[in-house]
Amino acid sequence: IRDYLNTLVWDGTERIRFCLRHFLGADADDYTYETLKLFLLGAISRAFQPGCKFEIMLCLVGGQGAGKSTFFRLLAVRDEWFSDDLRKLDDDNVYRKLQGHWIIEMSEMMATANAKSIEEIKSFLSRQKEVYKIPYETHPADRPRQCVFGGTSNALDFLPLDRSGNRRFIPVMVYPEQAEVHILEDEAASRAYIGQMWAEAMEIYKSGRFKLAFSPAVQRYLKEHQRDFMPEDTKAGMIQAYLDKYTGSMVCSKQLYKEALNHAFDEPKQWEIREINEIMNQCITGWRYFPNPRMFSEYGRQKGWERENPATESGNPSEKTMDGFVEVTEQMELPF
Repeated sequence: IRDYLNTLVWDGTERIRFCLRHFLGADADDYTYETLKLFLLGAISRAFQPGCKFEIMLCLVGGQGAGKSTFFRLLAVRDEWFSDDLRKLDDDNVYRKLQGHWIIEMSEMMATANAKSIEEIKSFLSRQKEVYKIPYETHPADRPRQCVFGGTSNALDFLPLDRSGNRRFIPVMVYPEQAEVHILEDEAASRAYIGQMWAEAMEIYKSGRFKLAFSPAVQRYLKEHQRDFMPEDTKAGMIQAYLDKYTGSMVCSKQLYKEALNHAFDEPKQWEIREINEIMNQCITGWRYFPNPRMFSEYGRQKGWERENPATESGNPSEKTMDGFVEVTEQMELPF
């Protein structure tokens, strides 16, 4: 693989930016460009620096027959450098499925993933090496990884609900009806295009002007974008709908449990409070957490959230606000 990459000569025509649009009909925007560029640089880095940290998986999402798996196969340049035979991550012989391969597709696992299996995949992607003993060796040895992983899914909501984010899974939606050419229409031409794309990536790699990570702007976009590929978050939707109509400037988790989630006569369990906190901190915008408890007339002394730009603010911190709470200062004496 290193010999192949070192022999490439780029013709100067930009292809990384347009490749996924050309073959799969993906949007030719900055996000798609940065995603594919990072994936290519990760693959090159793993070839020249085995075991380097690279834990993202490019996930192509779209209907069957779009050419997603074929894209990864041709991206590997030679068929023997590609594998789609990785079915179980807890298999004792999983390392055999990695040996000698550069691009490895996880298709079936992504299509049937649940929360537990996604956590297993996350852990698997984070590894930089395998430790195992091959036949006739007396002791296990470290084997730094020289491969990267791609995912494919026909289902749009292939990611499980994870409000903290699935940062390792980088989804790109494909629209085969918008593709300029099907990747197998002229396989020789497709391979030539991909070869020049690798040459372009090698120019970036040799320049040293890159990082194996997204910029903060892309990371922010990715966090929002990933929600399009998760099941609907009904509780977050109920809380957001409540807050959209709420006229106060502060709320607490107990209030949201009773009023937004319609549990007027129940008391929240600790895991339900944690879930509301996660929703407010990860999914709801326009509200800022305050760690110092304040007195709510109906819910007692609670931590909570305040609007980032409240419409009205009281100049007197001890004055009771329209939310029905009294902010507690150090000078105030609590009635308990």
